[in-house]
Amino acid sequence: MPAREFFADLQPASERIGLTERLDEERRAIVAQTVDLADDEIHERPLAATDLSIGRIVKHLAFTEDRWFRHKLLGSELPEPWRSVDPTTAHDWSFRSADLDNRSTILDLYDTACRRSREAVDACSSMDTLAVLPSFGKRPVNLRWLLAHMIDETSRHSGHIDLLRDALGRPPVR
Repeated sequence: MPAREFFADLQPASERIGLTERLDEERRAIVAQTVDLADDEIHERPLAATDLSIGRIVKHLAFTEDRWFRHKLLGSELPEPWRSVDPTTAHDWSFRSADLDNRSTILDLYDTACRRSREAVDACSSMDTLAVLPSFGKRPVNLRWLLAHMIDETSRHSGHIDLLRDALGRPPVR
């Protein structure tokens, strides 16, 4: 992903452009918060109240990208490494298995998942395109809802990474 740039376009030409650019800004923030960390730092769990680590969060976000855009939206089979995991434990596995990966592997996985997500969005003809698979045991969401959800999910986890960086004694990334 290119270097981080906040709010590149304050008057996007369309809703779709605005939401996809905003999601990409959040994705860049995730990557920017990891580039100065060593492998051992991304695996540290410095907050007693949680077992989260930066590596666990980033790998979980990679899973979330593939789950929502590839699997739910397009109806495609989940790619590896998620395909080989029991679907009932995949969410938890995406966190815990990160302990076995180095920073580069986790970032590559995230970058690849984000690329696949962009391709999935590009395959949709409009913001009203419905996901192939239902969500939350109800009905399918549309692309508009999905982009807003992923902005929320990614920015929430970016805040978690801010807290973890602070607990590690690392300066905030702007």
